[in-house]
Formats: sequence, structure tokens, C-alpha cells
Amino acid sequence: MTTPRKRRLFFALWPDGEVRKALASAAAAARRHGSGRPVADENLHITLAFLGSVDEEIKECVRAAASQLTAEAFALSIDRAGWWKRTGILWLGPSKGPAALNRLVKTLWAAIEPCGFWPDFRDFYPHVTIARRWRKARLPEIGPVDWPIRALTLLESHTGQRGARYTVLERWPLS
Repeated sequence: MTTPRKRRLFFALWPDGEVRKALASAAAAARRHGSGRPVADENLHITLAFLGSVDEEIKECVRAAASQLTAEAFALSIDRAGWWKRTGILWLGPSKGPAALNRLVKTLWAAIEPCGFWPDFRDFYPHVTIARRWRKARLPEIGPVDWPIRALTLLESHTGQRGARYTVLERWPLS
């Protein structure tokens, strides 16, 4: 008997090509001021809910829950760089997260709770990870990257010797 295949899934805000290019430029500028392992430009995103390794039944449950979710589109301004010393994460994020983003995260966790997930009660800090194992350096000022948020995305993470690679599984428009 074979073990059912499990997939590492997460919900995220996934930038379009133009926003990705602007984020990559801001990330490159921020990474000039220290050393660490950069995140590939094609992997830049904001994680909303990490699900971990799930089987096909759970995947279908969260997919169905997301398809019923109602949330508004909003704008996000990525305008600062930050560094978390304990985890070694260098990131870009908004100075102030819009209320619509917090509502989206809460609505998403509530929607997937029947699939066996419980809300993450820690404060939500929207951020784009741009490097790992970062050593402290001067954090630069960055010009704002305006990111219109128009969809919720379900992604699969594939990890290998060359790092992570993400595959978009499904996208749901926000109203």
C-alpha cells in the first residue's frame, strides 16, 4: 500500500510581473547593505497562512473554503526594510498594513478552520522575505512599491538542494 502524497501548501499574496519587478529592485537595493542568502526574485510573496504538508483531501477542503471566501481588493504600499535578528530574516513590508489585509487574513483562517486548521493568534506582520541568514547591516530607505491586491493565491512549495520553488495552484479574485 502506498502512502498518500502530501503537499506543502500555503496561501499568499502573489505579485504580478510589474509588482514583482519593483519588489526585486527594492530587494536588491536592501541586500547591498549586508550578507546572507537572497530569496530568488520569482519567490517574492507575502504568506497569509502556511498550511504545511497536507494530503489531497485537506487540499480540496481548503480549496473549496477559499472559493467561498468573500473579501475586498485593496492597495498595499511596501515602503520599508526590516530585519529580524533571531530568525536572520531580511524583509520588505508596509509601514502600516491596511485594515482590509487584516480582515482577509482573519476571514481566511475562519474559512479553513473546518479543514482542521486553527488561527495563528500571533500578530500578523505582512512582509516579503528577501534574504535568510542575514547578518545585521544598515537598513536602507526604500522607495514605496505600490501593490494592488486583487487575488488570494494557493501555492505549493517544492524544496530541494537549490532552495524553494513555488507553484501557483489556484487564484481567487477579491471583490
